[in-house]
Amino acid sequence: MNIQVLGCSGGLSGDNKGGSTCIQLNHNILIDAGTGLNQLSLAQMHRVRHVFLTHSHMDHIAALPTFLSNQYGSEHLPVTVYAQPHTLEKLQNNIFNGDIWPELSSVTEGPEALLKFEEIHPGQSIELQGMEIKAFAVEHSVPTVGYSVKSQGRHFVFTADTIAGKQLTEQLNRLGHIDTLMLECSFPDELLPVAEKTKHMTPGLLQSALNSLEQQPTELWITHLKPSNEKALRETLQANPPHKNTVVL
Repeated sequence: MNIQVLGCSGGLSGDNKGGSTCIQLNHNILIDAGTGLNQLSLAQMHRVRHVFLTHSHMDHIAALPTFLSNQYGSEHLPVTVYAQPHTLEKLQNNIFNGDIWPELSSVTEGPEALLKFEEIHPGQSIELQGMEIKAFAVEHSVPTVGYSVKSQGRHFVFTADTIAGKQLTEQLNRLGHIDTLMLECSFPDELLPVAEKTKHMTPGLLQSALNSLEQQPTELWITHLKPSNEKALRETLQANPPHKNTVVL
C-alpha cells in the first residue's frame, strides 16, 4: 500500500505545502478531495477511479467539482464517489445544483457515465485492489467517518476531523493494532473552547485520545493544523511529542 498525503492543511495557507486534505492510496484511490488534489497532474487525475469522502465540509471537497470536470475524455470511467447519505445530499443540493456547479444527474447513468455516487455507512467495508477500506463513525459537527485501510499486513487509519472522547476511543480500539494513525490537531490548547465547539483537536485533546487507547499505534501522523495556529502548534508538538514516533505533517 502506497500512501501519499497530497494535502493536509486545515485551511488555506498559501505556502505551497499541498493544500487541504487529500490522501492518495496507490495510484487510483483518494480519501477526500481538498485542494491538495491539485498536486496531481492531469494524467494522474485520469487514473483516479475511486474517491472516499469523510464529510461535507469545504476543505475536504473543494477540488471535487473541478477534478470531475477534468475526467471528460478519460479512458477509465466512471469515477465512484463514496460518502455517507448526508454528504451526498449536500453535494447534490448545494454544489452540483446547476448554480454553483453543473447538475450532474445526466452524467451518472448509462455507458458514458462520468461518475457514480455510492452510499457508504459506518461499519461497511469495501474491497478494492487487495485493500480493505472500512468506514467508521467519528464525532464532528456534521456526520463524519474515518477510514481504516488494510493491505499486505499494514494497517493505516485516518480519523478525519474529530474530537477526543468516548466515540473515538471505542472506534479506534475496535480496529485493533494500527501501524499508522493519522489524527488531526487544529487548535492550540488556549483555544480549547473553539475546538470543543467545532469538534476539533488541541494538543491536549490529542494526547488524551492517545492515552485512552488499548494499543498504541506504531507511528502517529498529525494533520489538519489551522494555518493561523500552525507555528504555535508545531512548536508545542515538537517540544512535547504525543507519541515516540510522531510526524507533524
